[in-house]
Amino acid sequence: MAEPHGQLARALAGFVLLALLVGCLLVAGTTSDELLESESPDQMDVRQDRAAYVGEQVVIGGFVVETDPVVVATLASGHGRFTLVDVDERILDADEPLEVNDRVNAFGYLEDESTLVVERAVTREPADAGYLYGVSMVGGLWIVGRLIRQWRLDPAAIAFVPRGASERASASDDCPSDSDQQHEQTARPAEDDGDHRG
Repeated sequence: MAEPHGQLARALAGFVLLALLVGCLLVAGTTSDELLESESPDQMDVRQDRAAYVGEQVVIGGFVVETDPVVVATLASGHGRFTLVDVDERILDADEPLEVNDRVNAFGYLEDESTLVVERAVTREPADAGYLYGVSMVGGLWIVGRLIRQWRLDPAAIAFVPRGASERASASDDCPSDSDQQHEQTARPAEDDGDHRG
C-alpha cells in the first residue's frame, strides 16, 4: 500500500516535531519566573549603562555575595554587583532570609547606579537546579534505552519499526503454513501409490 505523502513528507514531519520539542525545552529553560515577567530591562541591559536606568523599573538577577545588606553579583566572576533594599521582606517563595550563594531575581526601581529598591523577588536554591537537570537526564536516558531496545530504524522505509517485526517475518518464512503441510500430506500418498504400481 502506497503512503499518501511519501517518505520525504514523513521525514520532514519528524524533523519539524523534533525542532519544536528542542525549541520548547530551550524556551522553558530560559524563561524568567512568571511572577517577574515584564518588559523591564534586566541586569544585562543595566550593566551597560547604569546611569541611564536610574529611576526606572528593572529586573536584577544574580547570586548573593553579602547578606547585610543583601548584595548580588550578576556575573559569575562576582562582579556586576547591586544592593537589594528590602529584598528579604519582598521574597514571594521563601520564609527565611537570603543566604550567600542563593540565586535571586528581584524586580523594583533602580534608586542609584548600584541600589535596587525591591518590590518583589523570587529565589531558587542551587540544589533545585541540580534536581531539575538530574531528573531530566534520567528520564531522557530511560526513553532512549526503551527506544533502542524495542525499535530499530528501517532504512528502506525511513521509519522506526518494532524489533520483533523482522524476526516474526523471517520465522513465518521458515515455518511452513498449515495449508502447505496439508498439501504435502495429500501429495505423498499419490507418490506412494505410484511406487507400489511400479
